[in-house]
Amino acid sequence: MGSTIFTLPKQLTPAAIGLIERACFAGGYDQTPVPTLSEVEDHRLYISRALSESGYLLVPWNVPPHGTFVTTTSTLRECDEPYPFLIELARGKLNQVRTQAAEWQLIGLQASPGFISELTETTRLFGKAVLDPTAPEADATAILVLERSFGLANRLVRMYTEQVLATRHHECGKLESRWAARYTSAPTGDTYAKTFNAASVFFRWRDIEPSESDYRWAEMDAAIDFATARGLPITIGPVLDISTGMLPDWAAGWGSDLPTLAAFMCDYLETVIARYRDRVRRWVICSGFNHNDGLGLSDDDRLRLAARLFESASQLDPELDMVLGIAQPWGDYLIHEDQTISPLAFADDLIRAGLRIAAVEVELRFGNLPRGSLPRDLLDTSRVLEIFGVLGIPLEILLSYPAQDRLDERAAAQGESLWSPGWDPPPSAESQAEWGALFAALTLCKPHIRAVTWDHWSDADPHLMPQGGLLDSSGAPRPLLEHLRLIRSEHLH
Repeated sequence: MGSTIFTLPKQLTPAAIGLIERACFAGGYDQTPVPTLSEVEDHRLYISRALSESGYLLVPWNVPPHGTFVTTTSTLRECDEPYPFLIELARGKLNQVRTQAAEWQLIGLQASPGFISELTETTRLFGKAVLDPTAPEADATAILVLERSFGLANRLVRMYTEQVLATRHHECGKLESRWAARYTSAPTGDTYAKTFNAASVFFRWRDIEPSESDYRWAEMDAAIDFATARGLPITIGPVLDISTGMLPDWAAGWGSDLPTLAAFMCDYLETVIARYRDRVRRWVICSGFNHNDGLGLSDDDRLRLAARLFESASQLDPELDMVLGIAQPWGDYLIHEDQTISPLAFADDLIRAGLRIAAVEVELRFGNLPRGSLPRDLLDTSRVLEIFGVLGIPLEILLSYPAQDRLDERAAAQGESLWSPGWDPPPSAESQAEWGALFAALTLCKPHIRAVTWDHWSDADPHLMPQGGLLDSSGAPRPLLEHLRLIRSEHLH
């Protein structure tokens, strides 16, 4: 068994200790976590895992004024001497910034003189801390390096985003990427069509077929008619999602009988596709099957079930544009021993099996559990999107971020809640607007990403992200909506 020890700061709040206890080790080609035992005792963090090999520590950490993000060390080898916790976090983030800046400069990024001088000064400051890690001021210096490194990471990605978008506009004008928000009830007025150039229609199976063979099409017909009337290209899906509350009760009761459940799912999928395939050619067949679910299926069972669904859709219409949705792209769920297939491997296994998968939709849902990911910054997000680029097929992105820290009954009915006590500061409509604008621009700038979708249009619709709609439950628009309209106006057809 592998083990690593870290010396912790003397003064830690209960909230900070709670974050540290979520620490885990990660590594491998897809940089995902492994099951880890974390224990805090006598100002030390003890990390144990089954494999005895090098890796790096992942830990949620509050970095004022930037907020709470998953922070990583550099790759560490096992040794008898403890590592200084804050210095290793600072080393990890600073190394990440320096490495990414160098890589992007090689492909033409023009870093500002201010950025270069601050990166140089931060590197010098880190050297001061690491030369004497036992000095009384070492932790304070490491904290300053960590704060500056997160600030530099943010500036670096924003420079990259602006310059890549400018280059793409120079080469081909405005982008052809699909730009949508997922909705169930047809939006009212013209605001949706002024903000987005595509439609994304989502319905829970439980609402379409509440009892076996009893289909309720009226609302879905209206949602598709809304898009058709405005000339918006339509994506339907995910048609199937096995999160809590998505399946009708009569079908969920077959969770222990996989062949029967698969037969019911394929029948429903084929019925929906047959009804709308003359009007809709792009479908998210299933989403989140790589993640643990409300049915208690093993990851191998979920992989086989996803393959069966794609095969069924292909047999019905081999020309469909079929998309696979992937939850938690950093593989946060792999800290559990019953989970063994990483997000990247799940998609890769299905693609290598010869299934007709046109694109992979990566969910960037931050801060809701159990479906969403723990918060990452822009640089970590850019890196994971590049990792998924090795699949060799286009990506689509689903974005989601909460607008307030309050109970959301519709999300709670789906078994979802905001990550607590992780949010510091608490989410707000303003922070949602800032986050949404930055992350949407980052995803749009990458050429291998062909579509960007906001998770849900209105909090009045069924949804997984608490308080994440562009409209609140009363129908009032949140500030993010205007930010997304401006992005469409500036960058997209």
